Amino acid sequence: MLFVPNPVRGFLKSVGLRRPNEILVEFQFNPTQLSDKRAVNFATLTAPGMLMPARQYTQGGDRTLSFTVHLDGLFMPADNELVAGNPVLRRPSVGGGQARIARDETGSIEPELNKYRAFLYPQPKGEVNWRSAQQSFVPLYKNVAEFGSPPLCEFGMGEDRVINCIVTEIGITETLFNRQLRPLRADISVTLVEYVPYEDRVGA
Repeated sequence: MLFVPNPVRGFLKSVGLRRPNEILVEFQFNPTQLSDKRAVNFATLTAPGMLMPARQYTQGGDRTLSFTVHLDGLFMPADNELVAGNPVLRRPSVGGGQARIARDETGSIEPELNKYRAFLYPQPKGEVNWRSAQQSFVPLYKNVAEFGSPPLCEFGMGEDRVINCIVTEIGITETLFNRQLRPLRADISVTLVEYVPYEDRVGA
């Protein structure tokens, strides 16, 4: 009998947040495509008689990663689809080893979608918890006077590819609903920008 091991799950994980505000997303289905783009900036130097302008490197541009993940609230992993753990995270996978996603009492995947949304919202100072958000995050900030920037995060795709980044855009397309019109399936487009987790030293 041929045994095919389960793949390592890709993930997004907040950096610097403590429980219960920590955000951890393990992809139910790994992305099938990953776009990786980067640009650099050069200044144009001109002088009379030059055939073509010279270029002087000025600074690096953003490295942008983008991908789409699929969520299916109707999919229940079978025994042969259990994941023993995520070696990248050095901790068991969420849900006792399954590639499980968060659902509410109606079976909706809204709590799982809110994990992705939480990467884009400022972090309130105090006891405000993003997990209490439902259809909107706005009520969480009603009585909040101070808050910090949205969290930094780690993006992992395999044991040897973990990237420090910030989430700059999340696009959610809900494709199936239950009787209460809450989402059961969705496609989520994610855009990340790599960041330098140390002081960038520029030579004199």
